[in-house]
Amino acid sequence: MSSWSTFMMMEESESGSDSRQPELLEVGKHDSEDRISRLPDPILCHILSFLPAKHAVATRILSSRWNLVWTWLSNLCFDDELCERPAINMHIDDSLTKDTAQRFDKFVHRLSMRALDPLFGLTNTFAAMNAYPRIGFEDFVNWVLDRTNSATLAKFSLQCSNLTDLSLLKFWVSSAIMRNVREIEIYLESHGLHTLFYFFERQDPVELPESLCTSTTLEVLVLYSDFVINIPPSGLCFPCLKFLHIEMYRLPNNLTERLFSACPVLEELSIVGLLINADVVTNFNISSPTLKKLGVRFDIGDQESSYNEHKILIRVPNLERLHIIDHALVSYMVHELHSLTEAFIDVSYVERPLPQAKRVLELLEGVNEIKFMSLSAKTMFVLDLAYEDFFPTFPNLTYLEVHIGGTSWKLLHAILNSLPNLEVLLIHNQAVRDSGFIFEEPIPRCLLFHVKKIEMRSFGGYEHEFQLAKYFLKNIDSLEKLIVKSWEQTSQEKLKQCQELLMFERASKFCQVEFL
Repeated sequence: MSSWSTFMMMEESESGSDSRQPELLEVGKHDSEDRISRLPDPILCHILSFLPAKHAVATRILSSRWNLVWTWLSNLCFDDELCERPAINMHIDDSLTKDTAQRFDKFVHRLSMRALDPLFGLTNTFAAMNAYPRIGFEDFVNWVLDRTNSATLAKFSLQCSNLTDLSLLKFWVSSAIMRNVREIEIYLESHGLHTLFYFFERQDPVELPESLCTSTTLEVLVLYSDFVINIPPSGLCFPCLKFLHIEMYRLPNNLTERLFSACPVLEELSIVGLLINADVVTNFNISSPTLKKLGVRFDIGDQESSYNEHKILIRVPNLERLHIIDHALVSYMVHELHSLTEAFIDVSYVERPLPQAKRVLELLEGVNEIKFMSLSAKTMFVLDLAYEDFFPTFPNLTYLEVHIGGTSWKLLHAILNSLPNLEVLLIHNQAVRDSGFIFEEPIPRCLLFHVKKIEMRSFGGYEHEFQLAKYFLKNIDSLEKLIVKSWEQTSQEKLKQCQELLMFERASKFCQVEFL
Protein backbone atom coordinates (compact mmCIF):
# COMPACT_ATOMS: atom_id res chain seq x y z
CA MET A 1 0.00 0.00 0.00
CA SER A 2 1.31 3.45 -0.85
CA SER A 3 2.45 5.88 1.87
CA TRP A 4 -0.28 8.34 0.87
CA SER A 5 -2.98 5.69 1.39
CA THR A 6 -1.42 4.79 4.73
CA PHE A 7 -1.56 8.44 5.73
CA MET A 8 -5.24 8.76 4.79
CA MET A 9 -6.19 5.60 6.70
CA MET A 10 -4.30 6.81 9.78
CA GLU A 11 -6.18 10.10 9.57
CA GLU A 12 -9.50 8.33 9.07
CA SER A 13 -9.03 6.13 12.12
CA GLU A 14 -8.57 9.21 14.29
CA SER A 15 -10.95 11.76 12.79
CA GLY A 16 -13.97 9.58 11.88
CA SER A 17 -15.73 9.24 8.54
CA ASP A 18 -14.78 11.47 5.64
CA SER A 19 -16.71 11.76 2.40
CA ARG A 20 -13.47 12.16 0.46
CA GLN A 21 -11.89 8.94 1.76
CA PRO A 22 -13.08 6.44 -0.92
CA GLU A 23 -11.73 8.54 -3.77
CA LEU A 24 -8.32 8.98 -2.13
CA LEU A 25 -8.09 5.34 -1.15
CA GLU A 26 -8.97 4.40 -4.72
CA VAL A 27 -5.85 6.21 -5.86
CA GLY A 28 -3.76 4.12 -3.50
CA LYS A 29 -5.52 0.96 -4.64
CA HIS A 30 -4.29 1.37 -8.19
CA ASP A 31 -0.79 2.21 -7.01
CA SER A 32 -0.21 -0.61 -4.55
CA GLU A 33 3.41 -1.11 -5.59
CA ASP A 34 5.83 0.98 -3.52
CA ARG A 35 8.30 1.93 -6.23
CA ILE A 36 10.29 4.37 -4.12
CA SER A 37 11.18 1.73 -1.54
CA ARG A 38 12.52 -0.51 -4.31
CA LEU A 39 15.15 2.05 -5.25
CA PRO A 40 18.78 1.27 -4.30
CA ASP A 41 20.04 2.60 -0.98
CA PRO A 42 22.39 5.20 -2.54
CA ILE A 43 19.46 6.78 -4.39
CA LEU A 44 17.26 6.76 -1.30
CA CYS A 45 20.05 8.37 0.71
CA HIS A 46 20.45 11.00 -1.98
CA ILE A 47 16.72 11.78 -1.73
CA LEU A 48 16.87 11.99 2.06
CA SER A 49 19.92 14.26 1.86
CA PHE A 50 17.60 17.11 0.82
CA LEU A 51 15.64 16.83 4.09
CA PRO A 52 16.48 18.17 7.54
CA ALA A 53 17.88 15.44 9.78
CA LYS A 54 14.70 15.23 11.87
CA HIS A 55 12.54 14.46 8.83
CA ALA A 56 15.10 12.09 7.33
CA VAL A 57 15.26 10.05 10.54
CA ALA A 58 11.46 10.02 10.72
CA THR A 59 11.31 7.91 7.53
CA ARG A 60 12.40 4.88 9.59
CA ILE A 61 8.76 4.40 10.60
CA LEU A 62 7.56 3.91 7.02
CA SER A 63 8.54 0.25 6.86
CA SER A 64 11.33 -2.15 7.78
CA ARG A 65 12.89 -1.31 4.40
CA TRP A 66 13.44 2.28 5.59
CA ASN A 67 14.55 1.46 9.12
CA LEU A 68 18.28 2.00 8.57
CA VAL A 69 18.44 3.94 5.30
CA TRP A 70 18.90 7.27 7.11
CA THR A 71 21.99 5.96 8.93
CA TRP A 72 23.95 6.31 5.68
CA LEU A 73 23.12 9.97 5.12
CA SER A 74 25.96 12.09 3.75
CA ASN A 75 24.18 15.39 4.51
CA LEU A 76 23.35 16.10 8.16
CA CYS A 77 21.30 19.28 8.57
CA PHE A 78 20.13 20.05 12.10
CA ASP A 79 17.65 22.82 12.92
CA ASP A 80 16.32 23.12 16.48
CA GLU A 81 13.19 24.96 15.32
CA LEU A 82 12.05 21.71 13.69
CA CYS A 83 12.00 20.04 17.10
CA GLU A 84 8.86 22.04 17.77
CA ARG A 85 5.57 21.43 16.02
CA PRO A 86 5.40 23.62 12.89
CA ALA A 87 2.67 26.24 12.70
CA ILE A 88 -0.20 25.79 10.28
CA ASN A 89 -0.28 28.26 7.41
CA MET A 90 -3.38 30.28 8.31
CA HIS A 91 -3.23 32.29 5.08
CA ILE A 92 -4.80 29.46 3.07
CA ASP A 93 -8.22 30.63 1.92
CA ASP A 94 -9.72 27.47 0.49
CA SER A 95 -11.29 25.46 3.35
CA LEU A 96 -10.68 22.10 1.67
CA THR A 97 -7.01 22.96 1.01
CA LYS A 98 -6.58 24.24 4.56
CA ASP A 99 -8.15 21.10 6.02
CA THR A 100 -5.82 18.88 3.96
CA ALA A 101 -2.80 20.98 4.94
CA GLN A 102 -3.71 20.76 8.62
CA ARG A 103 -4.20 17.02 8.47
CA PHE A 104 -0.94 16.49 6.59
CA ASP A 105 0.91 18.79 9.00
CA LYS A 106 -0.36 16.85 11.99
CA PHE A 107 0.56 13.59 10.26
CA VAL A 108 4.16 14.68 9.57
CA HIS A 109 4.63 15.88 13.14
CA ARG A 110 3.12 12.71 14.62
CA LEU A 111 5.20 10.59 12.25
CA SER A 112 8.35 12.33 13.45
CA MET A 113 7.37 11.78 17.09
CA ARG A 114 6.66 8.11 16.55
CA ALA A 115 9.90 7.61 14.66
CA LEU A 116 12.12 9.41 17.14
CA ASP A 117 10.47 8.31 20.37
CA PRO A 118 12.12 4.86 20.44
CA LEU A 119 15.52 6.44 19.83
CA PHE A 120 15.93 7.39 23.45
CA GLY A 121 14.00 4.47 24.92
CA LEU A 122 11.58 6.73 26.78
CA THR A 123 7.85 7.07 26.14
CA ASN A 124 7.77 10.67 27.29
CA THR A 125 10.81 11.87 25.37
CA PHE A 126 8.82 14.06 23.00
CA ALA A 127 6.76 15.52 25.78
CA ALA A 128 10.05 16.63 27.29
CA MET A 129 11.33 17.73 23.88
CA ASN A 130 8.27 19.93 23.30
CA ALA A 131 8.56 21.39 26.78
CA TYR A 132 12.33 21.87 26.56
CA PRO A 133 13.10 21.76 22.82
CA ARG A 134 16.71 22.97 23.11
CA ILE A 135 17.73 20.17 25.50
CA GLY A 136 15.94 17.61 23.33
CA PHE A 137 17.65 19.03 20.28
CA GLU A 138 21.13 18.53 21.73
CA ASP A 139 20.30 14.94 22.65
CA PHE A 140 19.00 14.37 19.15
CA VAL A 141 22.16 15.68 17.46
CA ASN A 142 24.33 13.48 19.69
CA TRP A 143 22.16 10.47 18.97
CA VAL A 144 22.23 10.91 15.18
CA LEU A 145 25.98 11.50 15.05
CA ASP A 146 26.50 8.38 17.13
CA ARG A 147 24.39 6.18 14.83
CA THR A 148 25.08 7.39 11.32
CA ASN A 149 27.54 5.20 9.44
CA SER A 150 28.75 7.40 6.60
CA ALA A 151 32.53 7.60 6.62
CA THR A 152 32.40 10.72 4.45
CA LEU A 153 30.05 13.67 5.01
CA ALA A 154 29.22 15.99 2.17
CA LYS A 155 27.66 18.58 4.48
CA PHE A 156 27.20 19.30 8.18
CA SER A 157 24.73 22.11 8.91
CA LEU A 158 23.67 23.38 12.33
CA GLN A 159 21.10 26.09 13.09
CA CYS A 160 20.36 26.63 16.75
CA SER A 161 18.59 29.41 18.63
CA ASN A 162 20.25 28.90 21.99
CA LEU A 163 22.75 26.13 22.53
CA THR A 164 22.77 25.42 26.27
CA ASP A 165 26.11 23.59 26.24
CA LEU A 166 28.60 25.36 23.94
CA SER A 167 31.19 22.63 24.45
CA LEU A 168 28.97 20.34 22.39
CA LEU A 169 29.62 22.45 19.32
CA LYS A 170 33.31 21.60 19.41
CA PHE A 171 32.46 17.92 19.67
CA TRP A 172 29.96 18.05 16.79
CA VAL A 173 32.31 19.92 14.46
CA SER A 174 35.20 17.60 15.36
CA SER A 175 32.97 14.61 14.63
CA ALA A 176 32.14 16.02 11.20
CA ILE A 177 35.81 16.69 10.44
CA MET A 178 36.73 13.13 11.41
CA ARG A 179 34.27 12.02 8.73
CA ASN A 180 36.06 14.05 6.05
CA VAL A 181 33.28 16.61 5.75
CA ARG A 182 33.41 18.87 2.67
CA GLU A 183 30.97 21.60 3.77
CA ILE A 184 30.20 23.07 7.21
CA GLU A 185 27.51 25.66 7.94
CA ILE A 186 26.87 26.95 11.48
CA TYR A 187 24.41 29.52 12.80
CA LEU A 188 23.94 30.16 16.53
CA GLU A 189 21.25 32.82 16.89
CA SER A 190 22.49 33.85 20.35
CA HIS A 191 25.87 34.72 18.81
CA GLY A 192 24.59 36.03 15.48
CA LEU A 193 25.32 39.58 14.34
CA HIS A 194 21.59 40.26 14.16
CA THR A 195 21.34 39.70 17.93
CA LEU A 196 24.52 41.66 18.62
CA PHE A 197 23.55 44.53 16.31
CA TYR A 198 20.07 45.13 17.71
CA PHE A 199 20.48 44.07 21.33
CA PHE A 200 24.23 44.39 21.95
CA GLU A 201 24.16 41.28 24.10
CA ARG A 202 27.75 40.32 24.73
CA GLN A 203 28.14 36.58 24.70
CA ASP A 204 31.16 34.51 25.59
CA PRO A 205 33.14 33.71 22.44
CA VAL A 206 32.56 30.31 20.90
CA GLU A 207 35.75 28.51 20.02
CA LEU A 208 35.89 26.13 17.11
CA PRO A 209 38.16 23.06 17.24
CA GLU A 210 41.73 23.42 15.99
CA SER A 211 41.14 20.49 13.65
CA LEU A 212 38.83 22.75 11.63
CA CYS A 213 41.77 24.83 10.40
CA THR A 214 43.81 21.80 9.40
CA SER A 215 41.10 19.75 7.67
CA THR A 216 42.28 18.43 4.32
CA THR A 217 38.75 17.80 3.00
CA LEU A 218 36.87 20.96 3.99
CA GLU A 219 36.02 23.05 0.91
CA VAL A 220 33.11 25.24 2.09
CA LEU A 221 32.84 26.98 5.47
CA VAL A 222 29.89 29.23 6.34
CA LEU A 223 29.88 30.84 9.81
CA TYR A 224 26.79 32.97 10.38
CA SER A 225 27.76 33.71 13.99
CA ASP A 226 30.66 35.18 15.92
CA PHE A 227 33.31 32.49 16.50
CA VAL A 228 36.92 32.32 17.57
CA ILE A 229 39.27 30.71 15.07
CA ASN A 230 42.77 29.87 16.25
CA ILE A 231 45.22 30.07 13.37
CA PRO A 232 47.97 27.42 13.61
CA PRO A 233 51.51 28.64 14.46
CA SER A 234 52.57 27.82 10.91
CA GLY A 235 50.34 30.63 9.64
CA LEU A 236 48.67 28.40 7.06
CA CYS A 237 45.14 27.08 7.53
CA PHE A 238 42.25 25.58 5.61
CA PRO A 239 44.49 23.89 3.02
CA CYS A 240 41.57 22.88 0.75
CA LEU A 241 39.02 25.61 1.52
CA LYS A 242 37.56 27.27 -1.60
CA PHE A 243 34.58 29.19 -0.16
CA LEU A 244 34.52 31.09 3.15
CA HIS A 245 31.72 33.20 4.62
CA ILE A 246 32.44 34.63 8.05
CA GLU A 247 30.60 37.08 10.31
CA MET A 248 32.70 38.86 12.93
CA TYR A 249 31.93 40.89 16.04
CA ARG A 250 35.19 40.57 17.90
CA LEU A 251 37.83 41.77 15.48
CA PRO A 252 41.31 41.07 16.85
CA ASN A 253 43.99 42.12 14.39
CA ASN A 254 45.85 38.86 14.87
CA LEU A 255 42.86 37.25 13.12
CA THR A 256 41.78 39.89 10.57
CA GLU A 257 45.37 40.48 9.43
CA ARG A 258 46.20 36.78 8.99
CA LEU A 259 43.13 34.63 8.31
CA PHE A 260 42.15 35.88 4.86
CA SER A 261 45.68 35.55 3.51
CA ALA A 262 46.35 32.14 5.04
CA CYS A 263 44.05 30.03 2.85
CA PRO A 264 46.17 28.78 -0.07
CA VAL A 265 43.37 27.81 -2.51
CA LEU A 266 40.53 30.15 -1.49
CA GLU A 267 38.37 31.28 -4.44
CA GLU A 268 35.36 33.02 -2.84
CA LEU A 269 35.38 35.11 0.35
CA SER A 270 32.48 36.87 2.08
CA ILE A 271 33.08 38.97 5.21
CA VAL A 272 30.47 40.62 7.45
CA GLY A 273 31.90 42.80 10.22
CA LEU A 274 30.25 44.77 13.02
CA LEU A 275 32.60 47.70 13.73
CA ILE A 276 31.00 49.18 16.84
CA ASN A 277 34.22 50.30 18.53
CA ALA A 278 35.74 53.18 16.57
CA ASP A 279 38.46 53.66 19.21
CA VAL A 280 40.07 50.30 18.43
CA VAL A 281 41.48 50.27 14.89
CA THR A 282 40.91 47.04 12.97
CA ASN A 283 43.08 46.16 9.98
CA PHE A 284 41.91 43.66 7.37
CA ASN A 285 44.50 42.09 5.12
CA ILE A 286 43.14 40.25 2.09
CA SER A 287 46.08 39.08 0.00
CA SER A 288 45.50 36.01 -2.11
CA PRO A 289 46.72 34.82 -5.51
CA THR A 290 43.71 32.47 -5.93
CA LEU A 291 40.72 34.57 -4.83
CA LYS A 292 38.19 35.29 -7.61
CA LYS A 293 35.14 36.70 -5.77
CA LEU A 294 35.15 39.00 -2.75
CA GLY A 295 32.23 40.46 -0.81
CA VAL A 296 32.54 42.64 2.29
CA ARG A 297 29.92 44.26 4.48
CA PHE A 298 30.66 46.58 7.40
CA ASP A 299 28.12 47.99 9.86
CA ILE A 300 28.77 50.41 12.70
CA GLY A 301 25.84 49.78 15.02
CA ASP A 302 23.87 52.57 16.68
CA GLN A 303 26.56 55.23 17.00
CA GLU A 304 26.43 59.01 16.94
CA SER A 305 29.66 59.15 14.96
CA SER A 306 30.83 56.92 12.14
CA TYR A 307 34.35 58.36 11.93
CA ASN A 308 36.94 55.60 12.16
CA GLU A 309 40.45 54.61 11.13
CA HIS A 310 39.69 51.03 10.18
CA LYS A 311 41.65 49.85 7.15
CA ILE A 312 41.27 47.09 4.60
CA LEU A 313 44.08 46.03 2.28
CA ILE A 314 43.02 44.21 -0.89
CA ARG A 315 45.80 42.72 -2.98
CA VAL A 316 44.23 40.03 -5.15
CA PRO A 317 45.66 39.83 -8.70
CA ASN A 318 43.11 37.25 -9.93
CA LEU A 319 40.01 38.83 -8.42
CA GLU A 320 37.13 39.00 -10.92
CA ARG A 321 34.18 40.28 -8.87
CA LEU A 322 34.04 42.73 -5.95
CA HIS A 323 30.91 43.55 -3.92
CA ILE A 324 31.17 46.14 -1.13
CA ILE A 325 28.44 47.24 1.30
CA ASP A 326 30.06 49.60 3.78
CA HIS A 327 28.11 51.67 6.30
CA ALA A 328 31.27 52.64 8.16
CA LEU A 329 33.25 53.92 5.18
CA VAL A 330 36.56 52.37 6.16
CA SER A 331 39.81 53.19 4.41
CA TYR A 332 40.58 51.05 1.35
CA MET A 333 44.04 50.26 0.04
CA VAL A 334 43.52 48.44 -3.25
CA HIS A 335 46.40 47.04 -5.31
CA GLU A 336 47.02 44.70 -8.24
CA LEU A 337 43.42 44.05 -9.25
CA HIS A 338 44.45 43.33 -12.82
CA SER A 339 41.71 40.73 -13.47
CA LEU A 340 38.78 42.58 -11.89
CA THR A 341 35.83 42.99 -14.26
CA GLU A 342 32.83 43.73 -11.99
CA ALA A 343 32.41 46.01 -8.97
CA PHE A 344 29.27 46.73 -6.92
CA ILE A 345 29.81 49.66 -4.57
CA ASP A 346 27.32 50.60 -1.84
CA VAL A 347 28.88 52.88 0.79
CA SER A 348 27.25 55.35 3.14
CA TYR A 349 28.39 57.93 5.65
CA VAL A 350 26.35 59.78 8.28
CA GLU A 351 28.72 62.71 8.74
CA ARG A 352 30.23 65.22 6.34
CA PRO A 353 34.00 65.57 7.00
CA LEU A 354 35.53 65.71 3.55
CA PRO A 355 38.65 63.57 4.23
CA GLN A 356 36.66 60.44 5.10
CA ALA A 357 34.17 61.00 2.29
CA LYS A 358 37.09 60.98 -0.15
CA ARG A 359 37.79 57.37 0.74
CA VAL A 360 35.23 56.29 -1.83
CA LEU A 361 37.22 58.09 -4.56
CA GLU A 362 40.36 56.27 -3.42
CA LEU A 363 38.47 52.99 -3.65
CA LEU A 364 37.28 53.75 -7.18
CA GLU A 365 40.80 54.67 -8.26
CA GLY A 366 41.93 51.22 -7.23
CA VAL A 367 39.29 49.42 -9.33
CA ASN A 368 39.42 51.59 -12.45
CA GLU A 369 40.21 48.70 -14.83
CA ILE A 370 36.76 47.10 -14.47
CA LYS A 371 34.23 46.61 -17.27
CA PHE A 372 31.03 46.65 -15.17
CA MET A 373 30.24 49.00 -12.29
CA SER A 374 27.18 49.52 -10.09
CA LEU A 375 26.91 52.56 -7.79
CA SER A 376 24.14 52.84 -5.19
CA ALA A 377 22.27 56.05 -4.34
CA LYS A 378 24.14 56.23 -1.02
CA THR A 379 27.44 55.93 -2.87
CA MET A 380 26.42 58.75 -5.19
CA PHE A 381 25.59 60.90 -2.17
CA VAL A 382 29.05 60.33 -0.66
CA LEU A 383 30.67 60.99 -4.05
CA ASP A 384 28.71 64.22 -4.24
CA LEU A 385 30.33 65.28 -0.97
CA ALA A 386 33.83 64.25 -2.05
CA TYR A 387 33.81 65.42 -5.67
CA GLU A 388 36.09 68.36 -6.45
CA ASP A 389 36.50 68.45 -10.23
CA PHE A 390 38.16 65.02 -10.27
CA PHE A 391 36.78 61.58 -10.94
CA PRO A 392 39.00 58.59 -11.81
CA THR A 393 39.00 57.45 -15.43
CA PHE A 394 37.66 53.98 -16.28
CA PRO A 395 39.11 53.22 -19.72
CA ASN A 396 37.65 49.68 -19.98
CA LEU A 397 34.20 50.27 -18.50
CA THR A 398 31.38 49.39 -20.92
CA TYR A 399 28.42 48.95 -18.50
CA LEU A 400 27.37 51.41 -15.78
CA GLU A 401 24.47 50.95 -13.38
CA VAL A 402 23.79 54.01 -11.24
CA HIS A 403 21.12 54.94 -8.71
CA ILE A 404 20.39 58.67 -8.81
CA GLY A 405 18.96 60.75 -5.98
CA GLY A 406 17.91 64.37 -6.07
CA THR A 407 21.41 65.84 -5.84
CA SER A 408 23.46 63.55 -8.08
CA TRP A 409 22.60 64.65 -11.63
CA LYS A 410 25.55 67.01 -11.94
CA LEU A 411 27.84 64.27 -10.69
CA LEU A 412 26.49 61.89 -13.35
CA HIS A 413 27.85 64.22 -16.03
CA ALA A 414 31.30 64.13 -14.42
CA ILE A 415 31.18 60.33 -14.21
CA LEU A 416 30.20 59.96 -17.87
CA ASN A 417 33.13 62.19 -18.83
CA SER A 418 35.39 59.59 -17.19
CA LEU A 419 33.99 56.61 -19.10
CA PRO A 420 35.30 57.01 -22.66
CA ASN A 421 34.13 53.58 -23.88
CA LEU A 422 30.76 53.21 -22.16
CA GLU A 423 28.19 51.24 -24.19
CA VAL A 424 25.33 50.54 -21.77
CA LEU A 425 23.91 52.93 -19.16
CA LEU A 426 21.28 51.85 -16.61
CA ILE A 427 19.78 54.61 -14.46
CA HIS A 428 17.57 54.01 -11.41
CA ASN A 429 15.82 57.26 -10.59
CA GLN A 430 15.29 57.67 -6.84
CA ALA A 431 14.56 61.39 -6.83
CA VAL A 432 11.10 62.05 -5.39
CA ARG A 433 10.80 65.49 -6.96
CA ASP A 434 12.18 67.59 -9.79
CA SER A 435 15.89 68.25 -9.34
CA GLY A 436 16.41 71.07 -11.83
CA PHE A 437 18.51 68.81 -14.06
CA ILE A 438 21.04 70.54 -16.30
CA PHE A 439 23.75 68.65 -18.23
CA GLU A 440 26.75 70.86 -18.76
CA GLU A 441 28.77 71.17 -21.95
CA PRO A 442 30.72 69.59 -23.48
CA ILE A 443 28.87 66.40 -24.24
CA PRO A 444 30.71 63.39 -22.75
CA ARG A 445 32.77 61.51 -25.34
CA CYS A 446 31.07 58.20 -24.62
CA LEU A 447 27.69 59.72 -25.54
CA LEU A 448 29.04 60.99 -28.84
CA PHE A 449 30.59 57.76 -30.06
CA HIS A 450 29.93 54.60 -28.05
CA VAL A 451 26.71 54.38 -26.00
CA LYS A 452 24.29 51.95 -27.66
CA LYS A 453 21.70 51.28 -24.99
CA ILE A 454 20.21 53.37 -22.17
CA GLU A 455 17.61 52.15 -19.70
CA MET A 456 15.80 54.53 -17.34
CA ARG A 457 14.02 52.72 -14.50
CA SER A 458 11.53 54.03 -11.93
CA PHE A 459 10.50 56.75 -14.37
CA GLY A 460 8.10 59.02 -12.49
CA GLY A 461 7.26 61.53 -15.17
CA TYR A 462 9.19 64.41 -13.61
CA GLU A 463 10.42 67.26 -15.77
CA HIS A 464 14.10 66.46 -15.14
CA GLU A 465 13.52 62.89 -16.38
CA PHE A 466 12.02 64.11 -19.65
CA GLN A 467 14.90 66.57 -20.03
CA LEU A 468 17.43 63.78 -19.52
CA ALA A 469 15.70 61.49 -22.05
CA LYS A 470 15.52 64.37 -24.51
CA TYR A 471 19.24 65.06 -24.01
CA PHE A 472 20.14 61.43 -24.70
CA LEU A 473 17.98 61.15 -27.84
CA LYS A 474 19.21 64.45 -29.24
CA ASN A 475 22.95 63.96 -28.72
CA ILE A 476 23.80 60.25 -29.00
CA ASP A 477 24.41 59.26 -32.63
CA SER A 478 25.27 55.68 -31.69
CA LEU A 479 22.15 55.07 -29.56
CA GLU A 480 20.22 51.98 -30.67
CA LYS A 481 17.67 51.64 -27.89
CA LEU A 482 16.19 53.79 -25.10
CA ILE A 483 14.10 51.81 -22.61
CA VAL A 484 11.92 53.68 -20.13
CA LYS A 485 10.27 51.75 -17.28
CA SER A 486 7.64 53.78 -15.48
CA TRP A 487 6.94 53.61 -11.79
CA GLU A 488 3.39 53.31 -10.43
CA GLN A 489 1.73 55.05 -13.34
CA THR A 490 -1.80 54.59 -14.64
CA SER A 491 -2.35 53.47 -18.22
CA GLN A 492 -3.41 56.94 -19.26
CA GLU A 493 -0.34 58.51 -17.65
CA LYS A 494 1.92 55.99 -19.37
CA LEU A 495 0.32 56.69 -22.73
CA LYS A 496 0.75 60.44 -22.30
CA GLN A 497 4.40 60.10 -21.25
CA CYS A 498 5.11 57.70 -24.11
CA GLN A 499 3.65 60.10 -26.62
CA GLU A 500 5.78 62.92 -25.25
CA LEU A 501 8.95 60.84 -25.48
CA LEU A 502 8.21 59.83 -29.07
CA MET A 503 8.01 63.51 -30.04
CA PHE A 504 11.65 64.19 -29.08
CA GLU A 505 14.27 64.68 -31.80
CA ARG A 506 16.63 61.72 -32.31
CA ALA A 507 20.24 61.96 -33.45
CA SER A 508 20.22 58.30 -34.47
CA LYS A 509 17.75 57.26 -37.15
CA PHE A 510 18.06 53.64 -35.92
CA CYS A 511 17.17 54.38 -32.30
CA GLN A 512 14.15 52.55 -30.86
CA VAL A 513 12.20 53.91 -27.88
CA GLU A 514 10.46 51.39 -25.60
CA PHE A 515 8.12 52.53 -22.84
CA LEU A 516 7.24 49.79 -20.33
